[in-house]
Amino acid sequence: MEKLIAQNEALRRKLRLLEREKEARRKTQFIANAADQLLTMVDRDYVYESVNQAYCLARGQDRKNIVGKSVAAVWGRKQFDSIIRPRLDNCFAGKVTNSEDWFKFDGKELRCYQVTYNPYRDDNGQITHAVVVTHDITARKQAESGIKRANERLERRVQQRTEALEAANDQLRNEIEERKRVEKALRESEDRYRSVSRDMPAMVCRYLPNGNLTFANIRFMKHFEISDETLLDTNIFTFFSDTEGLKMKRRLQRLGSVNPMVTYEQCCRTDAEETLWRQWTDSALFDEQGNTIEYQSVSIDITEKKNVESKLQQAQKMEAIGTLAGGIAHDFNNLLMGIQGNLSLMYLDVNHAHPLFDNVHCIEQLVDSGANLTRQLLGFARGGKYVVKPVNLNDVVAETAALFGRTRKSIRIHETYEPNIQMVSADRGQIEQVLINLYLNAWQAMSEKGSLYLETQNVTIDGKFVKPFEISHGNYVRVSVTDTGKGIDPVISHRIFDPFFTTKEFGCGSGLGLASVFGIVKNHDGIVDFESQTGRGTTFSVYLPVSLETVKTPLPEPKGILKGPETILLVDDEPYILDVGVKMLEKMGYAVLKACCGEEAVRIFSDAHQQIDLVILDMILPDIGGEEVFDRLRTVKQDIKVLLASGYSMGDASAIIDHGCNGFIQKPFGMEKLSHAIREVIDDGHHQPAE
Repeated sequence: MEKLIAQNEALRRKLRLLEREKEARRKTQFIANAADQLLTMVDRDYVYESVNQAYCLARGQDRKNIVGKSVAAVWGRKQFDSIIRPRLDNCFAGKVTNSEDWFKFDGKELRCYQVTYNPYRDDNGQITHAVVVTHDITARKQAESGIKRANERLERRVQQRTEALEAANDQLRNEIEERKRVEKALRESEDRYRSVSRDMPAMVCRYLPNGNLTFANIRFMKHFEISDETLLDTNIFTFFSDTEGLKMKRRLQRLGSVNPMVTYEQCCRTDAEETLWRQWTDSALFDEQGNTIEYQSVSIDITEKKNVESKLQQAQKMEAIGTLAGGIAHDFNNLLMGIQGNLSLMYLDVNHAHPLFDNVHCIEQLVDSGANLTRQLLGFARGGKYVVKPVNLNDVVAETAALFGRTRKSIRIHETYEPNIQMVSADRGQIEQVLINLYLNAWQAMSEKGSLYLETQNVTIDGKFVKPFEISHGNYVRVSVTDTGKGIDPVISHRIFDPFFTTKEFGCGSGLGLASVFGIVKNHDGIVDFESQTGRGTTFSVYLPVSLETVKTPLPEPKGILKGPETILLVDDEPYILDVGVKMLEKMGYAVLKACCGEEAVRIFSDAHQQIDLVILDMILPDIGGEEVFDRLRTVKQDIKVLLASGYSMGDASAIIDHGCNGFIQKPFGMEKLSHAIREVIDDGHHQPAE
């Protein structure tokens, strides 16, 4: 009996040793199972030897339904042969294989995963397994700990065997042997997972409630410049400012069994004044009584994602402001139209000798200035294209640079041109405005003295680059304008394209220069971007898509007021524009019918379409839009000729023009310009001589 008791006591001592060893393994085990990566181990027979709980949750299967099965049985023979097996073979050949794939786990939603196949070597250096790390890069989730539940089940089994120890020593020995085998398997598995966690792309660390580190992977140690020797003497709160450290402590204090994890974003600046964004996921690790024993933090770099989001938000804001600016420019052009029309009528009775000629001419110059201002507004509002033709940007840059250089001789201009530059489809005048505005902006940034570097280049840009700008990737021509000025203050960099925003003194600038640059380039399906360093200068880059159109020689424009005998229906909702328009048309010899809204225009045209030769149609009407009016006129008379007149630009009228509208004229316009536009439409491009 005493011998039996001694044997029992020896077995209990062995059991206590195993308990302590198990507890040590359980702590290590948390590292793998608390991570949000999906971890599996496959032997050389392509059979799952081990999987973590995150993998089980993702597949919706219990561990016992995966471990011991072949990869082909779990994923299907077709996917195994075509995708998984080649990567496993590379891994068994000693190569670390990485891939990104879109796939579903057992009918769940489609998600994107980063998969890394790592060769695992035994003590003899032989590759015995493949450790597969699958990271959900769509939305990271903290996997629940499956090994903990396995330990709990094992604990209950051991407890049951312990209670029956006095009645069945042989059975107890069997349980101890079984436990040794399981513990050995767990120890080997945890050692492998620890090796993987040290090399994973995210920064991972564990620390005590007081902040002292207990574990950190290689990426974390490299980022914060700590070594294996100093790891345990390092406190995580020393890596953050007092304010950030206090916030972190408060977040950790709120963690519990109900909310065991918190995710947040952190912004910081490097020594090189670069802004970096990181996403942190903090989680608490508890003992069996529910007390917090450690915390774990996982961090990933989301700087690129935040930059894309920022550019997208800026583009959406500029779109909204552009709509408002376009409406203002349209209404202002209508007012200028009334003034310009009356000036044209006055010129018929006022010659150079008339005492009021200078006053009339001065008013006309002011109207032109107002029209130039609205053109800048419309340029910002993405309505800047008027006459689109194939353009050689080398020529445009060279000519505008020469013009600018003659007026700003204190600036040294350096030009570098692509020898075989490709053509772009653009309004040359609008692109000249873009370049002049960029030159002036550079000149002001350099305090009127410095160097200006101009460069053209054929480039191919990919979908990743154009994603924030909502345009197509492909072949573009880039024009870069670089100055040696003071640079752009990061505090205001997000506002530089806003209309009416300026850093100049009151009255020294309209704040429309860069705004019109943005709108014109955007309307040409291009991109304008910039890079700046405070005190070291700024580079603005304009990207315009390549055109395959051929260059056509323009016809010479005729001079003077052209007249005709036809009948014209004038449609406009502004009474003062109708009044002056009728007078101008009658002075040109035309018979005129007028309508103040869309419904009236359709009714008059239906009654008198046989005698009407041309309709001058406003695009914005109070009842029905110009596009609908145009379509209804064409149903009455298919070949009716329509000249579109609008305070908006040709770019905004593109939908009606694409439907077959015969011409476009932008308000404000005088009699000469109107007469040429009328004859261009009526005569199909063959001008009649002025009387």
